Amino acid sequence: MLFVKCYGKKVYIDDELVGYISPDGTMFNNGQKFGVLSADGEIYIQGEYLGYIADDNNIYIKDEFAGSISEDGDLKIDGKSLANIDY
Repeated sequence: MLFVKCYGKKVYIDDELVGYISPDGTMFNNGQKFGVLSADGEIYIQGEYLGYIADDNNIYIKDEFAGSISEDGDLKIDGKSLANIDY
């Protein structure tokens, strides 16, 4: 599945807006580039592979569930799940 539907959308942790994804897949927080979302759903942070979006629209970081994509294409990260992931 292609995840370009998320390009140009927002990134949330719980209900807090923390960033956005540019039309080319670059991820920004506070105006600073911090990662990339590839068209096939791979997530890279500072150039290193961190996780992916599965075909069921769930987001996985380090192979652990971390959130999902909203109907609007926004990335909705679950703060509690994110806190439990071992980096």
